[in-house]
Amino acid sequence: MKTIPLRDFQREGAKAFGANPSIEPWLLAGREQEFVLLPMTAENRSAVLDLVEGLAAVMALRQDQARSVEEGLDQLGIEEIDEEIRATRKVLRSRKRSA
Repeated sequence: MKTIPLRDFQREGAKAFGANPSIEPWLLAGREQEFVLLPMTAENRSAVLDLVEGLAAVMALRQDQARSVEEGLDQLGIEEIDEEIRATRKVLRSRKRSA
């Protein structure tokens, strides 16, 4: 993976990548944030977009798992989970009746 300073990309735009186009990903490295750029062509557009959507889903799942551990929800037993589901369904049913 090639790396380019984010500042260079902000200053120079596409010129910062150089003259030779490549299908290799680029890492835009900033001080506080980094970005990955994936080149797309007409032939690989669909595959790249599918990859990015899948990656976003995995990242969201990992965030949810980490939040569950922080809140202690990973320690719930099956009975407690079932009770939470029943309570939530009961609230949803009561909202439907009052609407």
